[in-house]
Amino acid sequence: MSRPSPALQMICFIAAVMACCLVILAISGPALASASSQAPTARRAADEMGKGFNLGQMFDAGQHPPTLEAARGKIDAYYDRGFRVVRIPVTWTEVVDGGTLADPDTGAIDRDAERLAALTAVIDYALAKPGLYVVINAHHETRLKDGMRADVLERLWSDIASLYRDRDHRLVFEILNEPHFSNHDAMPADRLREMTGRAYRRIRANDPERVILIGGNQWFGADEMAKTWPDLEEVGGGRDPYLMATFHHYNPWTFNGDNQGDYADPWTEADIHGPMQVMAEWAGSTGQGMPVFIGEWGVGWHSRLAAMDCNNIRLWYARFNAHHAAPLGMPTAVWDDGGWFQLYDHEKEAFSSNLIDCIDGQCRWTGSDRFNADCA
Repeated sequence: MSRPSPALQMICFIAAVMACCLVILAISGPALASASSQAPTARRAADEMGKGFNLGQMFDAGQHPPTLEAARGKIDAYYDRGFRVVRIPVTWTEVVDGGTLADPDTGAIDRDAERLAALTAVIDYALAKPGLYVVINAHHETRLKDGMRADVLERLWSDIASLYRDRDHRLVFEILNEPHFSNHDAMPADRLREMTGRAYRRIRANDPERVILIGGNQWFGADEMAKTWPDLEEVGGGRDPYLMATFHHYNPWTFNGDNQGDYADPWTEADIHGPMQVMAEWAGSTGQGMPVFIGEWGVGWHSRLAAMDCNNIRLWYARFNAHHAAPLGMPTAVWDDGGWFQLYDHEKEAFSSNLIDCIDGQCRWTGSDRFNADCA
């Protein structure tokens, strides 16, 4: 039998190598491309988040057990109603449930903390639900804020970003909730920008495509955004498509506020729309088209009412998301702490009123009077 010429052998070898490469690309190429395409921009994330809820007073305070067992029913109930973002407030450097998640002096995470393992279990449970976004933040960090500890916030987010680096990009990071001192004064805007910027850069070093939320000062009011962020130099200079703005909407506080609400308050559509418009204007100018997430909203009815049967409150919930936020392309997360702002009753493992229906735009009233007897 005659042997093929060296040239023919080389051609066969090259063909074999190319065939192997094609097989490898066929197997890994789509997966690699998919991994990249699965990182949603902030705009895409906002569009997909839609209406959402807060897992309040669980990992940020001791009202509910910080466990997957305690969280599962609430997550399931909201998800089954079409809610596609859960915001999980998390306190890292202050004591909750007997311990901290991070060293208050350095920001270093305690990876052996039991509450951290439970938080991770809840995050993973939520991310396993198709299309559900998860927002985690730094919530009640009193000493960190009072000391304006940029170094602690920087290390904290470096560790968080590293810990969850391999999680789906539906996991979103909110750097610092309601930045105010313990006397309730606003933090200096320039210091807040510096602190936020240092944390932002640490997150970006771990993951350039993780969606990050930035907010204004003090109570995250809409009017604080322009005061806090006259430019975006500390957070990518306007060149980061994975950056989203956030604010909280409890306007008017005399109606929404916990333990002081006047539930017969004759609020108007402007009370709802006004703060949203303020944020939309900032986002369209300084924010350079940045999407906006309303991270908290709601009425603290249970501070005074044993049961929710006030039509004026129902109307607020019916108008807020469906008629104002959604048309502006602003995803929302209703504040549900299972207490004063309750929608979901943790003890009964069920929604306690029809406010959950109202969020979709309409719901049953008791009678036809907006200011019915239960609003008094």
